[in-house]
Amino acid sequence: MILLSQAERMVKGSRVDLKSGEVGDNVAIHIPMVDRGRGDPRNILGVILDCDEHNMYTIAVKFGIISSKKARNQFDLCPQKLLTFCDVNMGCTVTLRQAVKATTSDGQCFFRCDCANGKKTMSNQQMQI
Repeated sequence: MILLSQAERMVKGSRVDLKSGEVGDNVAIHIPMVDRGRGDPRNILGVILDCDEHNMYTIAVKFGIISSKKARNQFDLCPQKLLTFCDVNMGCTVTLRQAVKATTSDGQCFFRCDCANGKKTMSNQQMQI
């Protein structure tokens, strides 16, 4: 009984602190460190497609629909409308890691050149993080 009342207070407090998103709103989804490389962005831009009865959001990014639903505390609302439904690929579902890999060149890899004295060579090495 005590845990139930505590849970209700926590949910009520989060609804006050975090404004709920609406369909069509732009969001910035935080990318965890394990899903991105050193040169990758910390957030990825998406648009809200749907919100279910449990306040779980379906979000689409430029390269597809994110396969896992997100809670309101897992993304930030953007005040500008940078993405529309026409800008996202509705035909496929992707994981967050696949979406990050599609936005950058190679996902969790970082490229570096081992050229000596500024000489350009054709052998660039790829380092795994």
